[in-house]
Amino acid sequence: MAELLILWGYIGIVNSCIGAGVLKGIGLLTGRKKIVYGLAGTELAGIVAITVYAQTVSIFGKVFMAAHLILLAAAAACAYWCRKELLVIWSRVKKICLSWEGVLYLIFAVMTAYFASRGLQHTDTGIYHAQAIRWYEEYGLVKGLGNLQQHFAYNSAYLAYAAAFSMKWLVGQSLHGTNGFLQAFLCIWALYGLKNFARHKSHLADGCRVGILLYAIVVSERIMSPATDFGTMYLVFFIVTLWTSIACEKEGKVGEKTDLYALLCVAVVCVTTFKLSAGMLVILALYPAVCLIRSKEWKKIGIYLLCGCVVLAPWLVRNVLISGWLIYPFAAIDLFSVDWKIPASYLQNDSDQIKVWGRCLYDVTKINDPVSAWFPVWWGEKDRYEMMLLIANMVAGISAVLSVVWKRIRKEKLCWDRVVVYAAVLGGIAGWFFLAPFIRYGLAFLLIFPLMAFGEWLRPMQMGPVRIASGFLCAAIFFSLSMYWDYYVLFDLVWGKQHLTDPAWVVQQDYDSVEVESFEMEGGLIVYYPAGGQENISYDAFPATAYRMMAERTKLRGSDIRDGFMPKQRYERCLGWTVGHEGDYN
Repeated sequence: MAELLILWGYIGIVNSCIGAGVLKGIGLLTGRKKIVYGLAGTELAGIVAITVYAQTVSIFGKVFMAAHLILLAAAAACAYWCRKELLVIWSRVKKICLSWEGVLYLIFAVMTAYFASRGLQHTDTGIYHAQAIRWYEEYGLVKGLGNLQQHFAYNSAYLAYAAAFSMKWLVGQSLHGTNGFLQAFLCIWALYGLKNFARHKSHLADGCRVGILLYAIVVSERIMSPATDFGTMYLVFFIVTLWTSIACEKEGKVGEKTDLYALLCVAVVCVTTFKLSAGMLVILALYPAVCLIRSKEWKKIGIYLLCGCVVLAPWLVRNVLISGWLIYPFAAIDLFSVDWKIPASYLQNDSDQIKVWGRCLYDVTKINDPVSAWFPVWWGEKDRYEMMLLIANMVAGISAVLSVVWKRIRKEKLCWDRVVVYAAVLGGIAGWFFLAPFIRYGLAFLLIFPLMAFGEWLRPMQMGPVRIASGFLCAAIFFSLSMYWDYYVLFDLVWGKQHLTDPAWVVQQDYDSVEVESFEMEGGLIVYYPAGGQENISYDAFPATAYRMMAERTKLRGSDIRDGFMPKQRYERCLGWTVGHEGDYN
């Protein structure tokens, strides 16, 4: 626990130094030298830049001590270059830290560290997250790794960020504290924003801030894991909350807002590489694109597009090298013919499994069932508190329609930056529902939308029939969500009490240790897999796969593991396998 608090302080400093350097560089290129980003924007820029750096390094070598020392040197150089900007941020942070308000935030950080230092490992962390991080540490990348286990082909960029701060080379244990850092930082940031609630003219951003706190309650039990779901959802909250706060608090500053929105859209590209299920946030790019085109700022358009390409490029390269596909598991984009390519039949089977598991059908033969066939099954599988969350979103949709109708009646001018963020969130919900509707895959969107509607309603407005109707709808949203937070608050309290005696007060609990067996792959490589038909392979055994049958249909491309893996029969028909877990839609 103490170890995590030190790590989080270090991550925050490195993020801010790298982020300040990146933002200052982009500011100089675009001619915006005096734009103020604040601590939150600087941290977000640092997360994006370090993720891109770790992915790029992994293409050429392992993400270990040398890579981290280079990152540290870059942070030091950025700190010197941006010392004036960082001193402004530090003076604000220092003032808060030395106040009673700072004590409250410290207590909150300690509480988060308590949960992040012990407890349960996320199911998919045992299946592939931990192993993927170790591949970053040991080799960086080997061609065809997705053949050894197809989950590696999901290639979530978040695991690159987690590997950058694993610190095994320093402390002798692979730390997994990045999700905890995101939770602690964003919750403190949300609380800081909510303290001026009464003075805010609009509470749209405040609704998003409450969403961050509610999400933290939901995931605290497993925040110890470097789960890609958590990192993705927290960045979705981060981006949407920043967008709405800019929309509410920088009225009239069109040029500055456009630049900030464009930078957030670069961050959207990054979160899309975390999980493709967050990709509908790209709708946000419509607003700054239209603004910049109208003002004919072609140079800025080129710079922001280049930034997006820089973020996307290493992820795409890794996709091709790991799986042979530009985007896995989507067979529609088939551009490469390489010997390590995962056969299309395996890919299609994997893609179908993700969808049918999300629909609670668990049978790939039902992949083409219409919504009318699978929706009743899916709905029936939901717990009551999950049903209430979904009902809250339906009510929020009605409230949003009423709000638009009322504005049109009163002939109020639409704020298009707010319209676009609503469209992006609704797009995220739609994409989640039709592709892989596991609640955890789209939980950020499902929490943000009703809370945005609630916050929008709280703005000062004269009473009227629509206002009164919206009030009743917001009350319905509140009571629908109350079952959700009530369930998890009670759960976290019980969990916290049960784990008081865990020996993790100083050092973070390590990854799960599991019993393994081994076999010799064709080519002479010894590969480990879980004993007793389990799926948890965790971190220690390496190289390993959670499914022996996947490794059995794979062979080495050469005489050494660095040569990578390839399927034994590239064009053979799918062997037909069933994975007994929820799957993961990257």
